[in-house]
Amino acid sequence: MIKRIFTGNYTDCKAGNLISISGDKGKSVGFEGKSLTRLAPKRAFWNEWHNNIGRIPEEENTKFYIQEYYKQVLSQVDIEELLKDEKDPILLCYERRKDFCHRHVLAEFINIRYGIDVEDLIIDENLNISINKRPENVRKILEEVLIEQLPYINDEVLKKKVESMIEIER
Repeated sequence: MIKRIFTGNYTDCKAGNLISISGDKGKSVGFEGKSLTRLAPKRAFWNEWHNNIGRIPEEENTKFYIQEYYKQVLSQVDIEELLKDEKDPILLCYERRKDFCHRHVLAEFINIRYGIDVEDLIIDENLNISINKRPENVRKILEEVLIEQLPYINDEVLKKKVESMIEIER
């Protein structure tokens, strides 16, 4: 497996092995690089989540998003296989630095499943690199979702890691 994976957004990342993980491949901002649309959120659950912003509690809505992203995307792809030929990929989407989005969920999932710390980068035109801090609740909610999904997890490595999360909680 790749040892280094990064995330970022189209506005903040100006150089590197940039790969879109948005459904439209970043076209609405003029991105013309590689894409992995298999890692994009599905439109139906994204619409439901988006329509519920401000209508239901934020944590409940975020959990819904993470549950659906796990069930419909993360549990269906082999990230190791998807990224096997990539060197230091920077997985991009639209959301601003601190806004909740699927790249943050993906980064936490990669950390849990593969043990790789995925940093969210900012790379300017002069190639200055800084690290963006992710929303803090993403990891906690993802862990809750994975524990709830444990009976349905087919990936034995992930299953063992989720079981160890349960043991730690006890």
